[in-house]
Amino acid sequence: MRKLILAGLGVLVLFGIDQAARLAAEHALAERASRAANHPLSARASISSFPFLPRLLVLGRIRQAEVRVTGVRTGPVRLTAVEVEGTGVKVSRAALLKGQVHLEDIDQGRVTVELGGPALSDALHVPVHVEGDTVEVGGLGLRAAASVSVDRGSLVVRLAGLPTLTMPAVRIPLVPCDATSVAVAGQRVRLTCELDDMPEALKK
Repeated sequence: MRKLILAGLGVLVLFGIDQAARLAAEHALAERASRAANHPLSARASISSFPFLPRLLVLGRIRQAEVRVTGVRTGPVRLTAVEVEGTGVKVSRAALLKGQVHLEDIDQGRVTVELGGPALSDALHVPVHVEGDTVEVGGLGLRAAASVSVDRGSLVVRLAGLPTLTMPAVRIPLVPCDATSVAVAGQRVRLTCELDDMPEALKK
């Protein structure tokens, strides 16, 4: 019985060490994201990989890493949120042994820039409302549904019979690629681009 108790305690200790290491790595990523976004309203990171340390030491990889920052200022516009996701993330084992987390490569990833009505209004210089999956442009009680698309990274908003509105491509350290797709859902416009490497600002 005593051996079983000691074994159980040993497992709990190892689990605690593993989780503490994962939380420390998440904290390091969140701090990098905050610096890269020039102190946004919030920054958080999550790592999906269990067990964390054994997988890193044996494979040198974590299954998935995600960073999300909100209220990111870029010029006169405050982006609603920026999310960076990477899967099959290769991590430097040499740095890990020194207590550091250095990201080296990923199998695949993507960046999503989220824009709510206020952010779009600032960027396009007209009142914009996002209701469900519909973008509406206009003020003073007059609104018109608009279509959205992407052209060389820029967001293009078109209204029948009116001039086309364009928001330039987002250029910040956390967004190293031009948007290739756009979707409207949950009262947000989401611009997405694919990654073949993590942003340099998150690596170390």
